[in-house]
Amino acid sequence: MSGRTAKAKRRAERAASEDVTEIVIATAERVLAFDFAGVPVTRVTQFVIGWICAAFEQSRAIAALKRAGLAHAGAPNRRSFAEILVRFQWLYSMDASNRLGALDAMIEDEKRLERNFYGHLAEMGYDSDVDLSDMEAVITEPIADPQIAAQARRFLDAAKATEGAAIGLYYAWRAETQCMHATAALAAAYAPAGTSGDVRTQPPVVDPDLETHRMATMLAISLAYGLLVDEGVAPESAKKLVAAFFDGRI
Repeated sequence: MSGRTAKAKRRAERAASEDVTEIVIATAERVLAFDFAGVPVTRVTQFVIGWICAAFEQSRAIAALKRAGLAHAGAPNRRSFAEILVRFQWLYSMDASNRLGALDAMIEDEKRLERNFYGHLAEMGYDSDVDLSDMEAVITEPIADPQIAAQARRFLDAAKATEGAAIGLYYAWRAETQCMHATAALAAAYAPAGTSGDVRTQPPVVDPDLETHRMATMLAISLAYGLLVDEGVAPESAKKLVAAFFDGRI
């Protein structure tokens, strides 16, 4: 391949990548602007709407960081996005009759973690006057099934419960985790390889063109649609969310 041809190919690839970036941002903004007022309020729909909005907020951030040349710093956003999608897969994979109890089990575990957090603060010498009464007032009926209860508490158990559907996203979640905590992997990713004069390195970006991410956003909107319909939302109403994703082209 000649030098001119190679440069033209790189320009075309860069342009295509930029197009996907802008598509991801525009798609996220349409989903985030969607009016959910017509969706009946249940515990399950609250989780679905909250998770889908959070997922597309992270999607927009991931693409914005790429556009700014900072994709390598997006591990926290990519990890959050992957975790939300695995939770969507987990919820969708179980019988619809178990979903409310499974989510209530998540709420109860988060209550436990919150109580423990303020206990740890007290042990460290910080006397907090935070009022947890609103949290404690949330009435739940956690599921009795010990396996689903464990999946609600532990992300790995939830990922395994999808019977292989979450392998790719769980792999991505684990990889991004290494560069969002103060780990040896994070230090190695950013530190110069030698003792002097070396250029500082950056963490790798597995999906630099966002092609895989774009497909993952399609999965997210499909799962949200299915969960909303299962919860009693009219298919015609749920399709409006999908139409927002595709800019009306469905």
